[in-house]
This record gives sequence, structure tokens and C-alpha cells, in this order.
Amino acid sequence: MDSPQHSLPSRLAFGVLVLLGYVAIANTVQQLYPFSVFDMYAHQATSASRIAVRDAAGAVSEVSAWTDWRCDGPIALATAPDHADRSPYSIPYRDREAQEWLTGHVGNGAQAVEVVRHIWWLQPEAGQAEIEDRVLLHCKARRP
Repeated sequence: MDSPQHSLPSRLAFGVLVLLGYVAIANTVQQLYPFSVFDMYAHQATSASRIAVRDAAGAVSEVSAWTDWRCDGPIALATAPDHADRSPYSIPYRDREAQEWLTGHVGNGAQAVEVVRHIWWLQPEAGQAEIEDRVLLHCKARRP
């Protein structure tokens, strides 16, 4: 049995070896579960966005806060084109979830709303974000 004075250094050495082993394996296999190089933290984000609903008063809310969707065109949010000059960062599975909510809750809503890509353009030097809404669909829906 280790004496108390040798126990801490040996545990620390073991911990460092495990960490170094993880880093070596992660850099070799890149994104193979359970290893990751956490590349999502490798760059500074300049934007963030999500699919949302804007009502006639201009209030923005989650798509899942509405039901009984009736839209003017096909609901294809995951493939909606962005402006070529400024494409915001989006999370594809969140866009698919919004699209699935709309297609899964079709009905005869009566309140005019717009499905928008709500974008935060991050400007660290200004200390604030510029907010932009890009209209994707004109719909009618009901807020339960």
C-alpha cells in the first residue's frame, strides 16, 4: 500500500497520463465517439440563428408555441436559402425540428404570422448584437 506522501504524486501522474492519452487519441480519430477534438470551440462565432415565429405585433416566439399551421408554400425550412452576402450560423438539427413541428401540426389556424430565421449578428467590438429577421414563410397559425 502506498504511503500518504506518495499517493498524491502517483495519482496526479496517472491523471496526466490519462489526459495526454485522450488528447492523442482524439487528435488521431478526430470525431469518433467517445473522442472529440471539440472543434466547435476553435473559432469565434460571428452569428447565431434559429427558426422562429413573428406575429403581427412583431413579437418573436418559438415555433413550438404555435399549432394548426397553414402556410402559403411548401414547408422546407432546413433547405431554405440564405442570402449569399451574409450567411448566419445555424444548427441543422434545430432547423429540422422546427420544420417537423410545422409539418406535424397542420390545421386551420387564423392568425397571420411569419416564420423567420431570427439572427443575432455578434459584434464584440460594439458590445452588442445586431438582430435581423429573414422571412421564410407566410403562414396562419393558432397559439394555444
